[in-house]
Amino acid sequence: MSTTSAPGNRLAVLRERAFALLFSAQLVSTIGDVMASVAVPFAIIELGGGAADIGLVLAARAVPLVLFLLVGGVWSDRLPRRLVMIGSDVVRGVCQAVFAIILVLGVGGVPAIMGIMFVYGTAEAFFRPALSGIVPQAVAPERLQDAYGLIAITPALGMTLGGVVGGAAVALISPAGAIAIDAASFAVGIALLAFARFRHVRTAQAGKRFLADLRDGWDAFRSRTWLVVVVVGESFYALLVMPAIFVGGPLIAEQFLDGAASWAVVISSFGLGFATGGLVAQRLRPRRPIVVSYAVTVLFAGFFVLLAMPAPTVVLGVGAWVGGTVIAISGTLLETTITRQVTPDLRSRVGSFRALGSQVCQPIGFALIGAVIAGIGLSGVMWIAAAAVLANIAMVLGTPSVWALNDSAPGLGEAPAPG
Repeated sequence: MSTTSAPGNRLAVLRERAFALLFSAQLVSTIGDVMASVAVPFAIIELGGGAADIGLVLAARAVPLVLFLLVGGVWSDRLPRRLVMIGSDVVRGVCQAVFAIILVLGVGGVPAIMGIMFVYGTAEAFFRPALSGIVPQAVAPERLQDAYGLIAITPALGMTLGGVVGGAAVALISPAGAIAIDAASFAVGIALLAFARFRHVRTAQAGKRFLADLRDGWDAFRSRTWLVVVVVGESFYALLVMPAIFVGGPLIAEQFLDGAASWAVVISSFGLGFATGGLVAQRLRPRRPIVVSYAVTVLFAGFFVLLAMPAPTVVLGVGAWVGGTVIAISGTLLETTITRQVTPDLRSRVGSFRALGSQVCQPIGFALIGAVIAGIGLSGVMWIAAAAVLANIAMVLGTPSVWALNDSAPGLGEAPAPG
């Protein structure tokens, strides 16, 4: 395992104007998103809802991701990805503004919020594939891993700042205030992307039929067995791990700790961990990146053990920092590998199949989490989440094609882009 150059050189990727603007836009938007993620569960609780209501609201956002990610992937390979991202940000910003107004006026309740989240999730289904394909258009090929390392730091900084500000906004203003700030953050992100100019790449042929484009993306996805296995594992995360964090976590904070303030500490600690992991990941050049990517995530299971206890806020914060660190390392190595193994004209479609597989079980998990908590309790949910993390690691590391993929494998994603 080798290292790269000094940290200052790794940060040189920010000298590329398009990437600097993309990074800044994502940072601002992520800060707002994290504020909203802190606020939403407590907004539902403030309305008199419980675990089932929180789960249904989050499921309403997840359902359109399953329905429209493939559509978003095709059009993100056909249209300028920057414009797709801006359009998505416009819709999501409006959704959050309406969400905040509904909370202030006290109208509509959970059904109205679910409707807003469905529209939000639909726009997000176009944004995610576009983002997955646009990073290589913003940087030179030799700086790709440095770029992904900084992209991993984006949620890190966002979670650190957004967690603190979001917790304070919920406590001192209201959940509606935190969500309104998120709406404003989309406007800032849109302005930054509007000034970015990305490299042209070969795109999907607009004259081809939609299903033909989709089939090409599917063939590229399924031909990579290691990626299919990774996505199957991510579906377990969506079903068992994500609901435990986003529904069970805030409820544990509300019932056993100091409510939004404690959960803000946990979220911010995850952010610090993402920052740590992103910096570490920039230095890593493992020969078998997917193996290392999953081996380090063993430590993530410990976070759920701490939630199951539940541990004091400070201890949970340390566990979240460790968890965020290994998740950032894992994510950077995984994203870099996928990008290098997929040609530019297919990246968004392959990314959409990956995102679909990762998301398909999430609405089910969120819809059922209330009943599961009622049946086995919050502690039981956390033990299941810890087991799911370990089972996912075992499945991926038990796959021969994962071990066969190494850093000397053909760089299928490094073909020169025309234009």
